[in-house]
Amino acid sequence: MMENRNNNIRLVTIASFPEAIEAHIYRSRLEAEGIPCVLADENIVSNQPWHTIAYGGVKLRVRHTDEMRAREIIQDIRGKLNAEATELCPVCHSNKIKVKRNVNILKQVVSVLFMGTPVSRKAVCVNCGHTWQLT
Repeated sequence: MMENRNNNIRLVTIASFPEAIEAHIYRSRLEAEGIPCVLADENIVSNQPWHTIAYGGVKLRVRHTDEMRAREIIQDIRGKLNAEATELCPVCHSNKIKVKRNVNILKQVVSVLFMGTPVSRKAVCVNCGHTWQLT
């Protein structure tokens, strides 16, 4: 008698992106960490970008067994991209600082993924208006 095996792999969506290029960058990082993944709706969003909202963007999908680890990696990347300045203003020593990115989000993602740190950003003190470069 032949054994009935269930070889189905259940995939879960862990992130979605408005553009395929950003999804590919995250996919590459997850695969470098040993997590196989696929992109869903990439072709429709790439060929007809006006459908991005209707389809929910390009979806990054992983095996359900890899979901937690993949989400941690994605959160780590996004946390580095959105990190607020922990410095004080060098002029008035206020902690009320606004961070301005010098480049677009795609360059920030590439920088974090491949260099480990975001590209330089500018900080502006809300209190006195002083501007300086963050590293």
